Amino acid sequence: MATNLLLIHGNGGANARFQLFLEVARKEKPSKLRIHLPLLPGFEGRPFPKAEDQWAPLLQALGEVVQQAPEEKWVLYGHGVGGSMLLEWAKRGWSLPNGHRFQPHDVIMHSIIGASLQARWFPKVMALKPVRSLIHQLIPNQQLRPRWEKKLFLKPSHIPKRIRTQFFEDYRQCAAFPILFDLITPQWYDQVKDELSAQDYYFLWGGEERVVAAQYLEFWKRDFPKARFEIVPEWDHFPMLETPEAFYHKIIEILDIHE
Repeated sequence: MATNLLLIHGNGGANARFQLFLEVARKEKPSKLRIHLPLLPGFEGRPFPKAEDQWAPLLQALGEVVQQAPEEKWVLYGHGVGGSMLLEWAKRGWSLPNGHRFQPHDVIMHSIIGASLQARWFPKVMALKPVRSLIHQLIPNQQLRPRWEKKLFLKPSHIPKRIRTQFFEDYRQCAAFPILFDLITPQWYDQVKDELSAQDYYFLWGGEERVVAAQYLEFWKRDFPKARFEIVPEWDHFPMLETPEAFYHKIIEILDIHE
């Protein structure tokens, strides 16, 4: 049976973050793997629809992908805020747009946002809407790009220039960037924790992680005692860009796919 892998990028991002992963997969040609990339509202230049429930458009986009074959084997991978989307979806019982539900075979949470919200300064600062707006403008700023590259990547030169250029352009086109700071809050996380703490999700982290440092994994271990945890010592926050082949093979290892 083939494994359907749904890849969900983080805030400010786009499916271009998995472009190098896809290139490795095309070279490796894994016959037992089908890769799916959802088109999320508010990202890649798409508008974010007005909705009373602002989670709903995001979860609908995810559900529309799975709804094509809900009876098949699905593994869900979320990076950063993408993992937070998975937590909200799980809290709602993995419901699909047609009203049915499905059960993922596994859920991989990679350097995700939630348990450390109270401990880190960045989420607290970003609770202020003027700060969000300013940061949203500063990240894609051409003059500041070299500084951002040093802050966000361990080895920027290892990432093809076309991918780095697209990375920052995706921030410019991300209408959802400020909205997600209203959704992913300490109060939201408390609800998630109360509902899902018994789950055995797979938490994946980088030992060189700076966006959400590996030290904060201890919060997840406390709140999800039955989950599985792995730290890859040499990874920072974006191994899918900096070391795409190693990232690909780690995901294949977790999926336990043998050709």
